[in-house]
Amino acid sequence: MIEHSSERRFPAFTIHKDFIETAFEQRFQGLLQYAWHHRTWHVVAAVPGSGKSLGIHDLVLHSGACKYSTGMTRLPMLAIRAPKNGAREQALGMALSAALGVTPNLTWYARRSWLVQAVASAQVECIIIDDAQDLELAHLAFLKELTDNLTAPPYERHVSLCLVTAHSGNIIPFKEVFARPDTLWRQFRRRLDTERPFCVVLGHTLEEVSNILTTFEDLYHSQLPDLHLRCWAKSMYTWLTQPTLDPDATGRVTMDHVTRLITSALHRAYEQGATDINATMLQEIADMMILRRNEITPIDGIPSQVGFSVREVG
Repeated sequence: MIEHSSERRFPAFTIHKDFIETAFEQRFQGLLQYAWHHRTWHVVAAVPGSGKSLGIHDLVLHSGACKYSTGMTRLPMLAIRAPKNGAREQALGMALSAALGVTPNLTWYARRSWLVQAVASAQVECIIIDDAQDLELAHLAFLKELTDNLTAPPYERHVSLCLVTAHSGNIIPFKEVFARPDTLWRQFRRRLDTERPFCVVLGHTLEEVSNILTTFEDLYHSQLPDLHLRCWAKSMYTWLTQPTLDPDATGRVTMDHVTRLITSALHRAYEQGATDINATMLQEIADMMILRRNEITPIDGIPSQVGFSVREVG
């Protein structure tokens, strides 16, 4: 393994991982909180890179989950990611068990009953499934069974459900499935919220991008003391709504694209010893994201070390 020199003129650039409560997150989390408090069911969609998973994680962290001295766990929001490699209902059951913190060695028949009791004991009030577009029909049927059993005696516990999905264009996952005439899907569709059954949470406007840049100025001021980002808001918005990055022509910007553009430019400026970014840096990064995003980069060159270090393995 090549060992790089630790001698630097200044500390390495630090990328902040703080959760930023952007306008998208306020809209997204607001809908999830509405479902939680009103026990409603929704299909919640947003384009990839919007920040859905980060928003769910932050909401669960602040949901009031705790473990009592008696050993009982309170988990108001039970959030999982849809199983990727299991079309059978057992895969969803395992994911729910893991989120509850217990994976008992039971047959699937026994685990089904145990899950109902465990969800009720944990005082779950809202179930959120991220990447729900990966759910199979068997998973949806099991969700209906689980929530039906929670609603029935002796638990009589109404639980909200949010199927959080990535979407593209005008296609909303599950809309066609729940429109089928089968009794199961008619029952599922009836449980969806009356006013907002299918929701699309939009990305950021120009003004909202400008507000995000203000936050990034505060985060990175210690590393680039003369940093001014707001003045680049319009340029960034124009670049990030190009058809390559906004194929559905929404006119909105995702947090992923904003973060990539800003942090790459800041990193480049910092490595050059600058205290602010400039138009050239931003344009070069934007070109990489828009015009050269599928470019293949050959990795070649002569190692900087004359010889190669040899280490004993084992």
